[in-house]
Amino acid sequence: MIAGNIKNFVQVFRRELGIIVKDKDILMIILLSPVFYAFFYGSFYMYKSETDVPVVVLDYDNSAISREFIRNVDAHKLVKITEFVQDYNSAQDRIFSMEAQGAIIIPANFSNNIKLVQPADIKLLLNTSRFLPSNDINIAVNEISAQMRLDLRLKYFQKKGYNFGQVQGNIEPVREDIRAMFNYTESYGDFIIPALLVLILQQTLLIGLSESVAKERERGTLHELYESANKSVWAMMSGKASFYLMLYAAYTLFFLAVPFYVFKLTLIGNIFTLVVLSLIFLISVVYVGIFVSSFFKKKIISLQFFVFTSYPVLLISGYVWPIQSMPWFLKALTYLMPSTPYLNAFNRITKMGAGWEHILPEFIHLLLLALLGFAGARIRMKMLIKKELNIHIHSHPIEIFNKILTGLKKP
Repeated sequence: MIAGNIKNFVQVFRRELGIIVKDKDILMIILLSPVFYAFFYGSFYMYKSETDVPVVVLDYDNSAISREFIRNVDAHKLVKITEFVQDYNSAQDRIFSMEAQGAIIIPANFSNNIKLVQPADIKLLLNTSRFLPSNDINIAVNEISAQMRLDLRLKYFQKKGYNFGQVQGNIEPVREDIRAMFNYTESYGDFIIPALLVLILQQTLLIGLSESVAKERERGTLHELYESANKSVWAMMSGKASFYLMLYAAYTLFFLAVPFYVFKLTLIGNIFTLVVLSLIFLISVVYVGIFVSSFFKKKIISLQFFVFTSYPVLLISGYVWPIQSMPWFLKALTYLMPSTPYLNAFNRITKMGAGWEHILPEFIHLLLLALLGFAGARIRMKMLIKKELNIHIHSHPIEIFNKILTGLKKP
């Protein structure tokens, strides 16, 4: 029995290899796309965080104190002062034309207020239509302002005759101690690149496998696949999916070794835990993919569907926007996608060093998706095979009759 199942499995596996080798579309998707996209998309975030965001300055005060403040801002790694403008309209124009992402406006009474120990305001115009640059400028200016406040208080209390120890307590009675625990560089690249790698794995696997399944339907060869598996639906599905599963398991190891090294990504968790989780993820993707792609009658439709859904899959996975803040119907949809629990667990293993006890809910979630995908794909394949066999049987007498007519017409 076991030997027979293995033989059936091998027959389907070899048949699938033949289909892949002869189909350039599938070959390109599963052999070239994963590696190309991994390095192509990852290269966008090679430097991981923005630097030298352009800012203009409108200095009505033009004093030694205002010039020192501007020098300190310009020295900050996030910001670069590109121009000193003469009026408010010019500053606004630079932002509207995207020549600058922000403008620092120093009022005329800035230095006088500081000398009189009165509040001194600095106005900051930000182009918040682009969130990352505006946030970087805001961080830089606030950090320089905070440091300037401390320096001015230090000088004030020292003039009053306080020693350094007394001054420290007066100028900063509550001291912040903020530490980045995981993404310690606080960079966007460290955040987004791992998610892109996971998305590339899932979507290219789905596209390649779905094209193969849709091709069987398009050509009406599902019954041939069923016969080559000796009428075993398990051997039929597993044999067809095994090459993709093995290939993408190799891609997963490759991604963890090469792109993670090239882009200097964090991987502090247990590699064995990550490998086991990744294997369950790939199995769930395979069977969910077979089930979904069984509804497409043409290769091109399956390709269009999975390409179209690639970006939405990332958006509703809970990685870039929290699931609890989504509408209820999107929440229901996102839990049906393998990437949702996998990205959650993957992120915690690689960046936070999470162990089995921390990712058990995601592991169970992936197992359930794999089982549901297998059950759904099995039921769906049985329905399609039965339908195709009925068509084949009913069309057979007609084919014979046509052949007889053709023979009678020949001289």
